[in-house]
Parts: sequence; C-alpha cells; structure tokens
Amino acid sequence: MHRIGAVALNTFREAVRDRVLYGILFFAVCLLLFSFVLGELALYAQERVVEDVGIAGLQIFSVLMAVFLGVSLFYKEIEKKTLYTVLPKPVARWEVVVGKFAGLYGTLLLQIAVMGVVLAAVLVASGIAPGRHLFLSLLLAAMEVGIVAAIAIFFTSFSTPFVSGLFTLGVFVVGRLVDSLWELSRGSPALRAVARAVGVVAPNLYLYVPTRRTLLDTDGFVAWAYVAKSLGYGALYTVIALALAAFLFERRDLV
Repeated sequence: MHRIGAVALNTFREAVRDRVLYGILFFAVCLLLFSFVLGELALYAQERVVEDVGIAGLQIFSVLMAVFLGVSLFYKEIEKKTLYTVLPKPVARWEVVVGKFAGLYGTLLLQIAVMGVVLAAVLVASGIAPGRHLFLSLLLAAMEVGIVAAIAIFFTSFSTPFVSGLFTLGVFVVGRLVDSLWELSRGSPALRAVARAVGVVAPNLYLYVPTRRTLLDTDGFVAWAYVAKSLGYGALYTVIALALAAFLFERRDLV
C-alpha cells in the first residue's frame, strides 16, 4: 500500500499541474455559469434548466478530463524516461497501474467537487436550494468518471495516446447508448444479439444519467437504492478494467 500510495501521490501532483486540465475546468465553469443565464430565460422551469444543464455539463467535462489525463499517463512517463527509474525498484507493474489510477481518480474527484461547489453556488444565486438530487448526481458522476478513467488506463497500457483517446471516447458514447441500442433491437434477433454483446463488453453508462423522478423519489428509498446499485456496478467494472490493464502492462515491452 505504501508503494501504491507513493505512485498515486506523484500522479496526483503531476495531474494537477497539467495545463489541459485547467483549460477544460475553465470551460466547465463557464458552462455552469451559462446555465444560470439559461435559467433566467426559462420562465416556468428555471430550477430544472439550471440543474439539468449544470449537471450535464459537469458530467461531460469530467469525462473529457478523465480521457485527456488517462490516455497520457504512461506515455508521458515513457517519453520522459521517469518510468524506467521506478520499475527497477521493488514495485510491481500492477502497483504502478493501481497507483496511477488512484492518483488520477483523486484529481478527477477534486475537479468534480470544485464544479459541484460552483453549481451549488449557481443554484443558490438562482434562488434554488441545492438538495438531494444534486448530491446524488455528483455521486453518479464520480462513479462514471472512475469507469472512464479505468477504461482510458486499460487502452493506454498497450496503445498510443491518440488511439487510446479515440477508443475511450468510443466506449463512452456506446456506453451512454447501450439502453437505446437494446430498445432499437426489439423485434430483430440479430440486432438483439449485437446489443447483448455490446452490453457485456461496454459499460452501461446510461445508469449514471437517470431521470429526475428517480433521484427526486419522495421517501428517498428508490433514489438511494438506485445509486447504490449503480455504484456497485461501476466499482465492479472499474476493478475488471484495471485488472486487464495490469495484465497487459505486465507483458508490455518498454525497451
């Protein structure tokens, strides 16, 4: 755990210095502030517009951060030759993979927290009290971005940043459309078989964009049960993706 913690801390420090990260964060904050303007223009649905646009923007920009930072983790280390100073030490390659993910995920959680605070401030400025809906949405966004980060690390463990970025974005898009593909496949056995295969390989990221009614459940039981199920599914998929990444990275020739 000490070795993993050291790798994670070093990854976190490098990630928070990345200029791309601050560029994406800047545009995310701008979109959150823009949701306030849209809310003011909406006469009868101000609360819904501000929350929905703000949460959607937060999720999309968080995913972009995960992709841009995740696909360059090992590439930067190899290019700068810093990875060659780590591997000769008593550090297993799987510990490097887990440590990299932990450091990256910590950075992403920090960015989500910052954007969540900004969104809460926008809601307050709009005269809306942040409630359970916002908190649960942030939990789901944090889990989704963890899955995307694990997928990015999986691809970058054996491929280049550009290809890894394309594959990761492709899996994200397919993951968001898994439920839609399943609905479209009704009545066609061939399409249903394809949808089933896609559903097994790609994560069902549609789970992390639930309807407002689900998260605004009156007694909260349905909302919390849904979130707990989604978090459990995401954690399992993340572990599997990282295990595959560690397996491939262990066999990668870095010479």
